[in-house]
Amino acid sequence: MEDPMKIVLYANSFLPNVGGREIVMHYLARAFKTLGHEVRVLGPSGFWKHRRYRFAYPVHRWPQLRGLFKTQVSLVEALWDIRLWGCDILHAHNTYPSGEIAARLKRKLGIPLVITPHGVDIHVIPEIGFGQRLDPVRSRKIAHALQGADVCTAISQSIERSLMDAGAPLERIRRIPNGVDFERFQDAAGPDIRQRLGLAPSSTLVVTVGNYHPRKGQDILVQSMPMILERHPGARLIVVGGGTETLKGLVAELSLTDKVFLLGAVGFPYFRYGIDPENQANREDLLAAVYRDADLYVSAGMSEGAEGLSLAVIEAMAAGLPILASDISGNRDLIQDGLTGWLFPPNSPERLADAVISALDNDDKRKTFAETGKRAARRFDWINIARQYLAVYDEALETARQGRSGG
Repeated sequence: MEDPMKIVLYANSFLPNVGGREIVMHYLARAFKTLGHEVRVLGPSGFWKHRRYRFAYPVHRWPQLRGLFKTQVSLVEALWDIRLWGCDILHAHNTYPSGEIAARLKRKLGIPLVITPHGVDIHVIPEIGFGQRLDPVRSRKIAHALQGADVCTAISQSIERSLMDAGAPLERIRRIPNGVDFERFQDAAGPDIRQRLGLAPSSTLVVTVGNYHPRKGQDILVQSMPMILERHPGARLIVVGGGTETLKGLVAELSLTDKVFLLGAVGFPYFRYGIDPENQANREDLLAAVYRDADLYVSAGMSEGAEGLSLAVIEAMAAGLPILASDISGNRDLIQDGLTGWLFPPNSPERLADAVISALDNDDKRKTFAETGKRAARRFDWINIARQYLAVYDEALETARQGRSGG
């Protein structure tokens, strides 16, 4: 094994806040520790609120102050932390604010820096006001952070393009996808979702997962349901994710209250890893149960840049669900149309309805795509992904050494 490294994963948010970034950091930390490295998470909020959470690796939450000097305070706290506990490689998750502060740390301490964006900090969709780079001040800070990094990683081709557009040199960008906890989604335990929602055993479940945002196309999926129900009256849509209560008005307007179920944020299954502060060892893994009982997964991102590389799609593939995804960047990195799933034209309820109807009409294709997708998902095992990051860390360390020696 290579020499152990002291790895710092730096971000302004972490579990129990649940999003793609937080889940990625958790699994990377576990995998790095399994591979023999010393790892800690640094910088997230919740110094007091989340003090009772304990993980299999250290999480250092310093007190955060509101006001004009928040960035300066975070910088000083990170400096103290690194001087006290050490750091061989600094890995910032998000370009802003984490990447900006990490770039300052690199300049002060000479620590090799890797930056990984996670979506809103790097993509821009001006039509819906999406993306931090639409703010000129933040855009400049993001550019400075990326130019100061030794290596930037991109989970997909679209993220790579956005990184270059934001100022990252192409020669410093490396492609590493998101990973999946394969074991979690093989577990058959958990509640019967049809029974939980009061649905007939014969109902057909279509599911989508993701915190609400117009770019994700949840509105479009709901708008497609009346057309889907004309052909498949037993179809029911389950929408999982924080903020999905925003869809309640649309669901009521379309008279879909008993056809569309908004489960909201279902949380992370801390009990699986012994890190639930309430020690609720028997709490259910609702998300895994939803995947297990569903018949079709839909990713309805509305335009290019709407998805980086969807963790939810990878999870659904690992759980053995057939995938129907909009033909946009990110989804194309995961789904081969006609081989591991279906791709459909984005941003149209009518075309989405046609695609769902076609998928539900074809039981054999759904079974085939479920099997091929599950096999394809195995390459996203977190240990494999962690090894790819370790190779990038070695590269960043070598770049930093050459910089210090003038070579």
